[in-house]
Amino acid sequence: MTLRNWLACLATICLLLTGGCRGYHAAPETSPFALPDAFSSKGGKASACNRWWQEFPDPRLWKIVDASLKDNFTIRSAFERIKMAQAIVQGSQAPLFPWLEAGSSLSHHTTREEGTYINRDEISLGATVSYEIDLWGRIGSGVKAARLDLAARQEDYHAALLSLSALVAEKYYEIVALKQERQFINNQIERNRTSLDIIREKYRFGQIDSLDLLQQKQLVEQNISKEIEVEKALSTAKKELAVLMGLPPDAGREMAIARCLPELPPLPAPGLPVEVIMRRPDCVRSLLELKAANARLAQAVSEQYPRLTLNGSFESDSSALKDLLENWIATIAANILVPAFEGGRLEAEVKLREARSWKLLYDYGQVLLEAIKEVEDSLEIERRQHKLVANLESRLAIARDTSRLLKERYVAGDVEYLRFLVSQINVDELERQLVLERLKLIKNRIRLYKAIAGPVNVSQNRQRIEADKSKVTK
Repeated sequence: MTLRNWLACLATICLLLTGGCRGYHAAPETSPFALPDAFSSKGGKASACNRWWQEFPDPRLWKIVDASLKDNFTIRSAFERIKMAQAIVQGSQAPLFPWLEAGSSLSHHTTREEGTYINRDEISLGATVSYEIDLWGRIGSGVKAARLDLAARQEDYHAALLSLSALVAEKYYEIVALKQERQFINNQIERNRTSLDIIREKYRFGQIDSLDLLQQKQLVEQNISKEIEVEKALSTAKKELAVLMGLPPDAGREMAIARCLPELPPLPAPGLPVEVIMRRPDCVRSLLELKAANARLAQAVSEQYPRLTLNGSFESDSSALKDLLENWIATIAANILVPAFEGGRLEAEVKLREARSWKLLYDYGQVLLEAIKEVEDSLEIERRQHKLVANLESRLAIARDTSRLLKERYVAGDVEYLRFLVSQINVDELERQLVLERLKLIKNRIRLYKAIAGPVNVSQNRQRIEADKSKVTK
């Protein structure tokens, strides 16, 4: 029988003497419900890209998103949490190796004997070593849990990158839409003023009364108020984008932004539900947290078992350096620590970690449901939003033709002013509404990309963060 087997038998006897411990049930590390075979709404044929913002044909957007992934402080914080988890893993592995302490001392003694002073130097050397044999996997389970936590923090980092890229892209296109809306309002003000000049002429010749003139002036002022509101919203959005990029708010005024909303890229194919959840960082993180909880549950159970520790020591004292290694004492001992009575604390810890394990299983199920729902919603909304935008485009074309015809007839005196005014307002409102609905379409596509995208390639991003940090600390 080997030494390890002998020690295991001895520890088992101690375990039986303590009465053992209660059984436990770890949560299964799989989906708590049957995943659907396919999404109910079909996507396109284009392949999904993890750097999804490059699907939009706008290099200015690419530059802004890439800069935000490097300089945003939330991303930097998430990166440091990975390093914290790496340090925890390193610390959890320490008990797997022997613990060695060594020391030495030098002392000088002076004594007086029969009127004579006697000087004596004494040198001591000592070392102790301690090592716990992980019979029940307590230490190994802790190391496994720490490594799973590290992997979960890496997925947190990927999820933060993905969320930030979506926020930046949405804010970018909000600014584009506001700029486009401002241009429409400016055009509307110009058209209104042109119409106001015509009405003034008709009023000067007594062809209309002052009410038509006042109503047209009111329309001009109303659109000027809308322009002020849009300018205010545009200024705020630029500041918000700058902050997302890790820059002072005033830096938003200097950014190069597109002038109009782009046409949507081809609709991507989402793939199968199981493929989506396997690449989504939030789903992977939730599963890793469940596995870490199960590892900690196993660790809590093994805490109830006896611990076996080997201890060794070496001591030597001498008044002469040459005799230091000749006069020494060595000791080797094996210690077994048995949790004989602890008031139910260890059993309560097992119950706590078991409940946490099952809680995280149900949390994992909810994350999967939400992930599948996000894809389903985005695909359905895109289909219906396309129909709404097409309808608005058709209505706007008809409204413009109607307004142009009514203007000609109003100038000729064939229709009253109110019909012409209503047609102007209708065109103005449809133009603004079309911009807003196109923005909704783009934002929904961004959410779809985010819902089906996997981890963003961050190797270069990490290198840039470390390089920038070294510059700051110099």
